[in-house]
Amino acid sequence: MENEEKKKQSSLIITGILCAALLGISIAYAALTAALDITMGKVTQNALSWNVGFEAGTVNATKVGSGTCGAATVTADTVSVANTTLTTLHDKCTYPLTIKNTGSVGATLATIAPKTPTGVSCTNSGASMVCGNITYKLATDAAGSTLLTNNKDLAATTGTLNVYFIAEYTGTNTSGATDYTNAGFTLTYNQK
Repeated sequence: MENEEKKKQSSLIITGILCAALLGISIAYAALTAALDITMGKVTQNALSWNVGFEAGTVNATKVGSGTCGAATVTADTVSVANTTLTTLHDKCTYPLTIKNTGSVGATLATIAPKTPTGVSCTNSGASMVCGNITYKLATDAAGSTLLTNNKDLAATTGTLNVYFIAEYTGTNTSGATDYTNAGFTLTYNQK
């Protein structure tokens, strides 16, 4: 019996030691815990601004051949070319234009839609349109060899894109003189 009593005492002592050890580990763990707090002060959100358009002014064309090139009056959202006469094959008028983004949001060119002139049938494809003997183009070079394409990005506040509006006598139709009005292109920009 004494032996049993010793065993009970030993068990109690071991249990006490284990409880003390557990309590010590719990206290040590609690002592190693830290709470980190992040607090932000006042946040001011500025309004976004959208401002994509042409650089305004009067633009004179570079002329090739014997025709006459009317001056272009440019506002932020329109280019209006005065009366132009292309008289012989390869007469050409090239208008340099600059598209700017001064807004706080990036922009990307989403669509290029030709606007066919009145009184003539046309074939068009994006930034190129042939109407009778006249070819109209929007290009990224003055020669007109690289047509403007969609997905041209304009960075916020500083983005620019130089484009050239070109009208050239390219056809060989021998029918009489014809006047075409309102030919052009509509460019649509979307938020990037």
